[in-house]
Amino acid sequence: MRRLSNVLWLGLNELRSLGADPVLLGLLVYAFTFMVYSQATSITHELRNASIAIVDEDRSALSQRIAQGFRAPFFRPPDMITLAEVDRRMDAGRNTFVLDIPPNFQADLLAGQRPVIQVNVDATAVMQAGIGAGYIQQIVAAEIATFLDVAPVVPVNLQLRIAFNPNLESSWFTSEWE
Repeated sequence: MRRLSNVLWLGLNELRSLGADPVLLGLLVYAFTFMVYSQATSITHELRNASIAIVDEDRSALSQRIAQGFRAPFFRPPDMITLAEVDRRMDAGRNTFVLDIPPNFQADLLAGQRPVIQVNVDATAVMQAGIGAGYIQQIVAAEIATFLDVAPVVPVNLQLRIAFNPNLESSWFTSEWE
């Protein structure tokens, strides 16, 4: 019982000294309420309104269908750009994703070949880049399957090009330390 009274006396003594130090009290309230709340609500692991641009070198019904597959809430309506604009827009941060559909894509696919669609990813937003690349692959595969009237299989090999953060190190662009 004596040990319990010592713990109680020491605890009350600490609370009294904490009450006498308003700066420390304010820091504790801030650290265990506002900082916890802001960390929990500010970081999201969902893709929302990601900017995407499409270089449509094929200009076929399939490439138009793929472009229409990118919808809210995950993606903004895609910007149709030229191949010459890709680097400038990625460097300026205007697009997180750029999809490059090559010439004769639809014809090659219908001929049984496995054409390649290139996806350029700005990986400064690591979580968004990884999730978005997966969504892009699913959307492209689903649109191709619907167009070919087959079960959803991935007949297209997406080539990812990750810019600005090729190692996908989140600590380069966030305040977390690993």
